[in-house]
Amino acid sequence: MGYNRVKAKTVYKPMHSMTLSPAVHEVFRREWEANFDTAMEKARQLEKQGFLVVESLQKGALMESKAKRLSEQLEKQGFTVELIPIAKWGKEQAVFLIYKPPEKPVEPKPTPSKPLKPLTTQRIIQNFYKTFKVDDDPSMLGTEGVIMDVQHMVGIVDIAFTGSGTTDRVMVCKRGRQAKQSGLKLAEFYNNAKLRAALLHLERLKHKWVSPDSRKDFPIQITMLRKVLRALDDGPITAYAPDQDGPVFFFNERAPSNISVACVKDYNAQSQDTDTMDYVIDIAKSVYDYKPPQ
Repeated sequence: MGYNRVKAKTVYKPMHSMTLSPAVHEVFRREWEANFDTAMEKARQLEKQGFLVVESLQKGALMESKAKRLSEQLEKQGFTVELIPIAKWGKEQAVFLIYKPPEKPVEPKPTPSKPLKPLTTQRIIQNFYKTFKVDDDPSMLGTEGVIMDVQHMVGIVDIAFTGSGTTDRVMVCKRGRQAKQSGLKLAEFYNNAKLRAALLHLERLKHKWVSPDSRKDFPIQITMLRKVLRALDDGPITAYAPDQDGPVFFFNERAPSNISVACVKDYNAQSQDTDTMDYVIDIAKSVYDYKPPQ
């Protein structure tokens, strides 16, 4: 044990201040010395159980009434307390108060996250056709690597497509590969109905653009972004750009890793009228109780 046994054996001295006869003092001393080894053995056993014996004994022996008051205070704070009787002092017992601090709560083991339900390319194509006006045939994703809306502002892109030639569509696929492999990572967030509701909320408040990044370098019309996220379906989204010119490629972790929905940046956007994706997320949390899964 780490305490000084010789020093501990004399900690009854503070009680000499009580006005009792020398004979009582002598009886107390003999009883103290007779019981000391037994008390120390009990303290030794408590130390093995995590009690702070050294710190406790530094406070000396206490009258039992005071020790009980201190015990109540300590127990309210979560401490475990043991009183070890040592000798009678007048009509009251002198005791050592030995305490053990509250145990740290056991950290719950994190619940393994459920595997994401796969999202097929076909489902994204269906969402895209329901959301945007499209003249392209769905087969063009396999033959040309891209399905675009009629305005050529947004499209489904297979970044793994490496068809021959230098057509605009082949170049879009190449830009998508550059974006994901060595480009700019703009944002990561969880897409769901509540996040899209926040975008609609801002849209109704006449907000115009949202940029995935915090610097507002890639503004997208707020209506367009909401539709892009609807086409991508729920899930963890990562946004990339090949360089400052864009376009912005959005990938859903649930979907095949080569499939993206890409959207051009709006060069006519005004920075003061552009919100960041972080701001949209804050609105989703405060207005719609948006809580991304952990």
